[in-house]
Amino acid sequence: MNKTTMVRGSYKNGLLTRKLIIDQATELFINEGYLNFSLRKVAKRAGISSGNLQHHFKTKQALTEAMLDALITIYLDDFQIISEASLSPNERLRKILEHVIVDLTSRMTTKIFPELWSMANHDKRVSNAVDDMYERYRSVLKSCIKEINPSLSPTQVDKMALFICASIEGHTIFIGYEKNWTHLAESITEIAYQSFLHMIEHGNIP
Repeated sequence: MNKTTMVRGSYKNGLLTRKLIIDQATELFINEGYLNFSLRKVAKRAGISSGNLQHHFKTKQALTEAMLDALITIYLDDFQIISEASLSPNERLRKILEHVIVDLTSRMTTKIFPELWSMANHDKRVSNAVDDMYERYRSVLKSCIKEINPSLSPTQVDKMALFICASIEGHTIFIGYEKNWTHLAESITEIAYQSFLHMIEHGNIP
């Protein structure tokens, strides 16, 4: 085995270890929340030493940010698939809303995001990471909104994207995983779609 092959093998193993750590960190975060979240517990779940884990993530903060980035990448990849599909702007908006609202009912989303919101209130770095995540999410919405109604001003587009994002996230407490109204997710999606589309098409945005 030559030196180049050894380097490539080491790099690949490093990527696999990082993914394992992030996956196990996410599961621990879901099960126990941030207060009970520690590098030692993640290392134990991943079956590696604490020293090996800290080779990849030196602090709890660094691991949390990597986990958050991995989560938003999943969503953005899904949005990219929707964006590239042969859909009208209206259909694209519906698909985005369907995807996000259905996702609210998942165990992972219901458990993780309230924890992140709470952390963001006390940790500026987490707050910045969460803000960046939602900014990237809103950019997808803004593109769709502009296509539906090109006459909207940039300020109106920004406000509408923010309103959609805030409105949907607020449903987590009601239709999230094992909540009382989870079964109404499909109806909520249709109400949201009709309401948002009406506002966008008619330009009723202050």
